[in-house]
Amino acid sequence: MPDKSVFFQRYQPQDSPRLVSKIEQDFKLLDKALATNDELLQLELLSRIGANYTMLGREDQAAPLLEQALLMARQRGDRRLEVANLFGLATALQYLGNREKAQLLFQEALDKVYAYDEPYYEDFVLQHRGRCYVEQGKLTEAISCFERALALRERKNDPRGMETSQRALEAARAML
Repeated sequence: MPDKSVFFQRYQPQDSPRLVSKIEQDFKLLDKALATNDELLQLELLSRIGANYTMLGREDQAAPLLEQALLMARQRGDRRLEVANLFGLATALQYLGNREKAQLLFQEALDKVYAYDEPYYEDFVLQHRGRCYVEQGKLTEAISCFERALALRERKNDPRGMETSQRALEAARAML
């Protein structure tokens, strides 16, 4: 596992115990969804559990769940969850230190955002991709991602997202 100090502005959840409790609840629901063969619910739960594990810094547990969810989303033709799980898996792999593979998945997620007309995820993918670029020492690429994410967040009127993108943009520019 890579040194956590090498991550650029990684999100830290405010209430980790609540997130752990949510994961435990979701695993119980997943058992029921498996028993009733509810594939859509399984997909949604695998996606959510994987994302929550990543937020907790447990990417080693997140990645296999997100891979499974990505495969299910593709099999079901669920474009929204395919994009979400590409993004989630890319983020987990980034934090596992596999940034080259993460970048490939971030690019695939962006390609699908445009191809599938799923604009909700674009700013998130760009923001996370930019952070990965910073960790790779690719500051010009990172700055471009943060600028694009900031512009999208301004159009969405997302103050929290705008602040996050602005802070990342300023930090990356200061590293040049």
